Amino acid sequence: MSGMRCAAHLIVGSRDEPFLGSLLESLAGAVDALVVNDNSSGISPHDETLRASWFGRTGRLFVDRAPFTDFSAARNRCLDLHAQIGGGLWAVFVDADEVHGEAFRRITRNLDAAPDAYDFVDGYTWHFFQSFDLYTSIERRMAFFRVKPGVRWEGAVHEQLRGLDGRRLALPYVYAHYGHVLPPRRHAEKGRQYAGLGQTGEVVPEEQLDMIDPAAYFRSIWPLVLRFTGQHPPAARGVVARLKDEYAREQARARELARAAQPPLVRARNFAFKLNYEQRWRSRFLNPIARSLLR
Repeated sequence: MSGMRCAAHLIVGSRDEPFLGSLLESLAGAVDALVVNDNSSGISPHDETLRASWFGRTGRLFVDRAPFTDFSAARNRCLDLHAQIGGGLWAVFVDADEVHGEAFRRITRNLDAAPDAYDFVDGYTWHFFQSFDLYTSIERRMAFFRVKPGVRWEGAVHEQLRGLDGRRLALPYVYAHYGHVLPPRRHAEKGRQYAGLGQTGEVVPEEQLDMIDPAAYFRSIWPLVLRFTGQHPPAARGVVARLKDEYAREQARARELARAAQPPLVRARNFAFKLNYEQRWRSRFLNPIARSLLR
């Protein structure tokens, strides 16, 4: 496919990904291709969703099937496939549990306006936690990077991109990360996978995965969570409504635990944190280059 400007890079595995369809909808028409490393064992649970997406229907879906070894290897396979299809000068870093907003299309349309000195374009993510009404932070995150000769991923887990020495540009743009909204078992399973790749930290034994007490398991996090009063990305709203209903009891329990862990002084501190998070990403409007990518 000729004339491509950017392609999104995605890794999926054997577990279900309830936000995958929403992610693909949020990318549709905004990027030229979707490059996927699908390391599912056996028949992929994602085939139907991928083929039914805009990318699958328009011949813009490129899937690499290979067993999982670590995250950098999977990302590097995406880079290799990007080169094979002529995926363009930019890659979009995406995960299956995040969903972009309406401004994403404007950013990809204007990527060519980024000066050559910049190799990275960052956004910010809401990290939702155990409820669609709670989040832990708004964190800066790499969203786009230039694809240049020699660029590679390193590290088995929490992989890092090497081979680019250009500057980073942060945009006043926030999108959603839903990786921690499902019940604690999913969080613990991810922890077990990361531990198998060398990450240190407490690991829940397999026989205890169905007995996790969220009050104790997330004891250090409940005092930190913030109330979300904004709007979820349009592409996510259908699945958010469905999962709110499916996990209504668990999400109500999460809100109760957050309230119980936040006496007045803690709530006052969290209000200051919330203002700081908002100021941090909104201040990027002061940068004329950042504004030019959102026009």
